[in-house]
Amino acid sequence: MLVEVNMQLTFKYKLKPHKPQCKIIDQTIELCRRQYNFRLGERFDWYDSTRTPINACPLNVSILPVDVIYQNIPEFRVQTRDGRKLDGNGVPITKKGDIHPNIVEGYVDWLTTQLADLKQTKQIFPEYKEIHSQVLQDVVNRVEYAFSRFTKPDKNGKTSGRPRFKGKHYYNSITYTQLTNAHIVKDERGRICLDLAKIGLVPMVFHRSIPNGFKVKTGTIIREADGYYVSLVIEDKRIPDQVEAEILPTEENTKGIDLGLYHYAFCSDGTEYDVPKFLRKSASKLAKLQQRLDKKKSDKTAKSYRILRNKIAKLHQHIARQRLDWQFKLAYKLFEDCDVIAVEDLKLKNLIRRNRAKIDQDGKFTENGQSAKSGLNKSFLDAAFGQFVNVLKFVAWKLGKRVIEVNPSETSQHCWNCLNRVSKTLNDRWHDCDNCGESLNRDENSAKLIKRLAIVGMDVTSLKKAITKAEAIVIEEASVLCVA
Repeated sequence: MLVEVNMQLTFKYKLKPHKPQCKIIDQTIELCRRQYNFRLGERFDWYDSTRTPINACPLNVSILPVDVIYQNIPEFRVQTRDGRKLDGNGVPITKKGDIHPNIVEGYVDWLTTQLADLKQTKQIFPEYKEIHSQVLQDVVNRVEYAFSRFTKPDKNGKTSGRPRFKGKHYYNSITYTQLTNAHIVKDERGRICLDLAKIGLVPMVFHRSIPNGFKVKTGTIIREADGYYVSLVIEDKRIPDQVEAEILPTEENTKGIDLGLYHYAFCSDGTEYDVPKFLRKSASKLAKLQQRLDKKKSDKTAKSYRILRNKIAKLHQHIARQRLDWQFKLAYKLFEDCDVIAVEDLKLKNLIRRNRAKIDQDGKFTENGQSAKSGLNKSFLDAAFGQFVNVLKFVAWKLGKRVIEVNPSETSQHCWNCLNRVSKTLNDRWHDCDNCGESLNRDENSAKLIKRLAIVGMDVTSLKKAITKAEAIVIEEASVLCVA
C-alpha cells in the first residue's frame, strides 16, 4: 500500500559546543522546563476547576463562578501582523488588526491564548528575552500535544494518562522549528557548524551530508549523558513516502521468526540467534557504581556525587546503544534471504505485568511468584522485543520489504504441520506431535507456524476451522460421487 506523503528522515549529529554555549543551552532548557510546567499548570487549574465528581453534582455545573475562571484570560485578541498562510492569490488569509476570540462556546482556545501570552512572559521575566521565539513557541506546542492526548480520544477511542510536570532530569531538549540548509555553515577555522539563534555557531560532527534534494525542516537540540546532539528533520517533497511495500507472502519469500528469552530469534529455516543480555553482562559494574553513589546521598551537591551519577548515566547509554546496534545488524541479516518476515504481535505490557496478589482463607497475603516474575520482567526489558520489531519495520521500509505481525495466540501449543494441539509448559523445549509424528524444537515449530499463519492471513483458530470446513466439503463431494 503506497501513501502519497512527503518523505521525511531524521539525521542525528554530535554537537561540540564551547563552555559558554553549553551554559546557554543548559539555561535555555531549564527556562523552557519551567515554562512548560507553568503552562501545564494553567491548563490544569482551568480543567480541575470546571469538573466535579459524578456523585457530587451534575457534570455541567462548575464549582467556581465563570468570572473567576476566566478572570486572567482576555475575551479577544488582536492580530499584530499578517499571517504566514496565503490563499490562492498570494494574499495572507489573516491580516494585521484582525480580532479573534479567545473563548469559544465556554472553552478556552489555549494554544493561541498561551502563545500570545509569551509576550507578557518576556516583560515580566527578562531572561526569557534571551531565548529564541520559536523555541518558546514549541514549549506551548508540547503542552498542547500532551494535554490533547489526555482530553481527546484517538481513533481507537483511547486517551493517554494525565500529563506530568517535568523534573530537571526529564526535560532535556529544545526545538528550532524553522531551520534550513543555510543554518549549516563553516566558521572562520573551516569547521562545519550549526548556526543557532541566541546561541551562535555550534561546531558539529557532520559525519554524513544532507542528501541532494532534501531540505532541513526542524532541529532539536538534545542533552544526553555524553554531551549534546542535534536531530535534524529533513524532507524531500518530490519523493513520496512508501509506508509499506506491496509484497504478497509466499512459501519461498517469507520467513517466520519466534522471539523468546531462550533463543532471541528462532527462524523457520532452523537458524537461531542467542539472547545478547547486554544489561545482564554489565549488571555487576552497574551495581558497584550504584553502591558507591548510595553512600554519597548525604551530600548530593558534592562534585563526586555528580561524577558518579554521570558515570551511571553513561553506562546505561552504552548498554542501550549496544542493544540498538546489535538489533539493526540482526535485522539486516534476517532480510538477506527473504522479502517478508512474519513475527508475533506481542502485547509487551501484558508480558511484564505484575502477578495478581493471592490471599488465603485467613485474609493474609501468600506467595504469588512475583519474586521470580521480577527477574523474568527484567530479562524481557533487556531483550527489548518491542524496539526490535520497530527496527525490523524500519529496515523493511528502507529495503522495500515487508513485516507481517500475526496473532500470537496458541502459536506455541499447536503443531505447525497438522495444527494438532500439543500442550507444553515453559520448561518443555521440544515439540513431539502424536498425530503427524513431527518432532523438532518448540521454537522452530512456533516459527514455522507463524510463517504459515502469515501466508494464509489467519490466526490458529480460524485456520483450524477453515481446514475442518474444507475437509467436510471434500468428504461430502466424495460421498456424492460414490452414490452417483
